[in-house]
Amino acid sequence: MPGHSSHLRSSSFLLIFLVTALLLLVHAFGYARRTDSHFLPTQLSFIVENGISNFNGSVAVPFGRQAQAANSFSPIHHYTRVKRALGEDRQCLVEKGKQYWEKGVLPAFDGKSEFPNPNFGNSETVLEGSGWTSFEELEPLPKWWKDTLKKAKGKVSKSDIRKIILDQSHDFENDFGAQTRTSAQYYGRYIPQNNAVLMYVVRSPRSKVAARQVPQDEIFKQIPRMNQLSDLVWFTWSRVAENPGSLRYYGLEGITNAIVKPLMLEIFQARRGTSDVPWDKRVTFDLSSDEGKALFGSPLGVAVNWLLIHHAGVLGRREPRVTIWNPKNTNNLGDNFCMIWDLIPKKKKGSFGKVEKEPKT
Repeated sequence: MPGHSSHLRSSSFLLIFLVTALLLLVHAFGYARRTDSHFLPTQLSFIVENGISNFNGSVAVPFGRQAQAANSFSPIHHYTRVKRALGEDRQCLVEKGKQYWEKGVLPAFDGKSEFPNPNFGNSETVLEGSGWTSFEELEPLPKWWKDTLKKAKGKVSKSDIRKIILDQSHDFENDFGAQTRTSAQYYGRYIPQNNAVLMYVVRSPRSKVAARQVPQDEIFKQIPRMNQLSDLVWFTWSRVAENPGSLRYYGLEGITNAIVKPLMLEIFQARRGTSDVPWDKRVTFDLSSDEGKALFGSPLGVAVNWLLIHHAGVLGRREPRVTIWNPKNTNNLGDNFCMIWDLIPKKKKGSFGKVEKEPKT
């Protein structure tokens, strides 16, 4: 029948239209999901896009299109959180760096810091009692540091430098009784001639114990009393430098930390559009930027925090700047993520280039 046939055709067209619309909707939703979010390692956790909120469990980190289009610093631009030491609380890296600076470093000059210096008593005794062994040898100035000094128009030392290895190689006792050695290691180059400490192996007691699948809230029971990188660096620096207050540069080479490396990679992509960032394309931040605050509050920036907080009386007022770069394929080793902190004394100029400005939106 003509009327019935016309009705079937209309129904068919309507069905085709609805199916097409549904497919387009699914495709659009999938595209939005792909463009608005991606996944980061489990160490990074979610923060809602326009604020800070508690979150437990997921590793999906959605970034808004507007932030991406503006080439802004997406991973920690008020969005990313990291587990704190005991893994119970999560705090934005940016906010953490800001808190350290405002509540720790700045008030420390008035003796009102919220982060008091731990009293280790006789450091030598504590070092041995914590199971640490120190090895020392001389070696030539590393080529990358020599080149860095030249390009920054700094003084290049012609003498050998002191490489000092701290190895947590002995069993020890802490407040919880006898403990097994952690096999933690800190390798550093201590260069009083350049007022510099350059670390290139950082394997902390905490990370070593965590690798044994120890619950987060039990880790602190199995690590030595002297375990913080900042305490061990300062103790070692104080032994080799005639004037410990002369410390100006604190560098890290070959960074592999599971939180800091992705953080640096995101900064490189946002600021330089590539992960291949040689010294000539280095990126420098002060603590007025979110990037600077995040690096200051990161697991490897914490050592700088504690150095400035705990030793303000010796170091005096400093204005830290951080420079990061990745001279890929150095010695055919692939990535070689590097970070150096310039702890600028009051009324002095920075050494490693101009501070990055906020990207235009």
